[in-house]
Amino acid sequence: MDLPFKVGDRLADVRLGSMGGTSCALHDHRGRKKLVYVWGSWSDSREQLGALEEFHRKTPGLVVISIACDAQGVDLPMRYLNKVRPTHEMWIDATCCLARRWKLKSAGVLLLLDENDVLLAAGERPDPAFLGVVGGLLSKTSAADPPPPPKVDHRDTKIEFLVQLCTNYLTRRRVDDAVGFLRQALALDPQNQVLPPQIDALLHPEKYYPR
Repeated sequence: MDLPFKVGDRLADVRLGSMGGTSCALHDHRGRKKLVYVWGSWSDSREQLGALEEFHRKTPGLVVISIACDAQGVDLPMRYLNKVRPTHEMWIDATCCLARRWKLKSAGVLLLLDENDVLLAAGERPDPAFLGVVGGLLSKTSAADPPPPPKVDHRDTKIEFLVQLCTNYLTRRRVDDAVGFLRQALALDPQNQVLPPQIDALLHPEKYYPR
């Protein structure tokens, strides 16, 4: 798995919205270990939500957060979250914010962060092998002198603006315009692996969301 950070790196703080519409941020859980799962309703990563939720119920002291990368809004990811009767925190990245703040441009990524948001372990899915690693790290003491958080570009938000336009136009059922904005965003960031499947899902929803 190719990630833009490695074990021992500190991730930047990120503020997103919850599935319920409230504001939430990583620093809200500073001082606690966090297991963060980045997924998308348009991806096979949605099939791992049940295992993630089961682990959360068995590990109540650990903060578990799922972040859906969905420009279409909360309805589609909630379709899959509701199936597992979630008790973990459910966030949504509807504007590709993670691509700027973490340089993370793919879904199906599982991250264990320590009390200072330093990466302890990374995997692709909450399978028994990775969750065993997580369990072994929960008692690990965080470093007394964590690395400083990375610098984040706070000005270049063109992609987030374009993806937000996509979301806005979808509320008006103007799918062609919404797809156009995502294509503009992809032209600015051709390495982004989150945008192409969402474009295809808007054009061919039957391929991604069977009835």
